[in-house]
Amino acid sequence: MALTEPAAEEAAEFLRLIGSALPGAYNLAGYLLGDATEAEDATQQALEKAWRAWPRIRDRERAGPWFDRIVANVCKDRLRDRRGVRVLALDDEVGESPSAVDPFREALSRDELGRLVRTLPADQQVVVALRFWRDLSLDEIAERLDVPLGTVKSRLHYALKTLRRQLDRQTAEVAR
Repeated sequence: MALTEPAAEEAAEFLRLIGSALPGAYNLAGYLLGDATEAEDATQQALEKAWRAWPRIRDRERAGPWFDRIVANVCKDRLRDRRGVRVLALDDEVGESPSAVDPFREALSRDELGRLVRTLPADQQVVVALRFWRDLSLDEIAERLDVPLGTVKSRLHYALKTLRRQLDRQTAEVAR
């Protein structure tokens, strides 16, 4: 079934504006979730939500930050659902570990700080990922998450405080 002219124009505009935000959104999901396959699923889920909400968006030129917010919320939901669920990494059929083909898992497994970030509450993980992995300013993070700047500052402060405490604890254990 062919799209009508207005529907085709809507779809083209959606693809133009959201398409440019896809690589960054996928990377955000990957670093938050630590798994390329789950990042693909989360990005797809966010795309579906964005498309359903597209007719209601007021400022379409700000679609990138709006889409980032949807991706972040999808990832936060997935992180909350994941709490208490133990996931085992299985070798794939060719005998390579999944981290050998999963750039996010590989990067996070090499990086002690990346592993520690994954122990933070979902809201703090999102702020840390947007600040340090996406290199956004605090104002840009507040805009993307649709929260006050003070909330972003607070989440980042407590996240960094927790990470510092965990790193200090690990350093002290190694020194023993």
